[in-house]
Amino acid sequence: MSLSPQLKMNINKVLVITLGFTLINVFTSSLINSAIGSSYSLGLAPKYSLFNYLGISVLTGLVSGFLGGISLVSINSYYLRKKSFGYSMGITALFYTLVFVVVNVISTVVTAFLTVDNPGFSDVLQVGKEISLDPLILLAYTMWSAISIFTLFLLQVNDKFGPGVLWKFIRGQYFQPKEEDRIFMFADMRSSTTIAEKIGHKRYFNLLSDLFADITNTILNHEGEIYQYVGDEIVVSWILKKGVRKANCLKCFLQIEKKLIELAPKYKAKYGVRPELKAGIHHGSVMAGEIGIIKKDIIYSGDVLNTAARIQEQCNHFKVNLLISDATLDLLNKDDFKVEQLGSFELRGREKVVKLNTVAEL
Repeated sequence: MSLSPQLKMNINKVLVITLGFTLINVFTSSLINSAIGSSYSLGLAPKYSLFNYLGISVLTGLVSGFLGGISLVSINSYYLRKKSFGYSMGITALFYTLVFVVVNVISTVVTAFLTVDNPGFSDVLQVGKEISLDPLILLAYTMWSAISIFTLFLLQVNDKFGPGVLWKFIRGQYFQPKEEDRIFMFADMRSSTTIAEKIGHKRYFNLLSDLFADITNTILNHEGEIYQYVGDEIVVSWILKKGVRKANCLKCFLQIEKKLIELAPKYKAKYGVRPELKAGIHHGSVMAGEIGIIKKDIIYSGDVLNTAARIQEQCNHFKVNLLISDATLDLLNKDDFKVEQLGSFELRGREKVVKLNTVAEL
């Protein structure tokens, strides 16, 4: 059973957090070991063992990183995305405290078995009392609280830019513009003006917020990158290889349609309408690079974006929800789809004609 791209991303986040927490714990433990072994120290305690100390540090880092990583990633992915950052920090602090308690209980038991021969329950309690009264525990709690909040901050910044984009900024992948072959899907809501007039601008904004939140996981599960939100329009992009693989660019929209049908009762009850999307899909070469000084962003520039937007505009004319150019459709495996050719048409702003198709699942 293959894992979904979104689950793979979450697993990778947990692994990175676990590794980071472990390395930080080993570093701080080594720093403390250097301090207590220096000429300014009174010397090592009789029970002190560098091997045991580092072993406990690695174990603590692995456990806290794994449990903390799962908590932070899962809470951030499925709950905190719609909450304010201040609220998110409070929830994170609560979960971190619980994880910290669990980790220290485990550390207490392990320490007891490493330092006492055949420890009993009373020995474990004594070790736990010594650990809990150690001033270093408060220091450790404060330090790891700050690290957990910073980790949450990075996760939310990563969500703000989009999965993987923050790492691209750090690596400087687009510091110099580069040419890429990409697929773009321009999708916007049908009858958006009518709906906005019917329910009012405040509820309409909340409708868009719910809509984009509800379809995000579907986009991620089909390896799509959310490029832009423009009013009631969302622009999704794929590196050509990912968009073509398993016909991701087509299946993404078709699965979004299914999801919106499933969620229709929710929207009817909350807003009195059932949102529908219409989309245009096209591919081509674009220049990708960083733009801006105060507010940096990675943007794409090329005729493919204009063409995809013009294709999407034709959905109303043909009374269909999905249009895809013939050139892009030829790149995909069409065995699972029913294709209807609509002929060649001259799109607004273009001299060349584009062959259009609408697609449905068999």
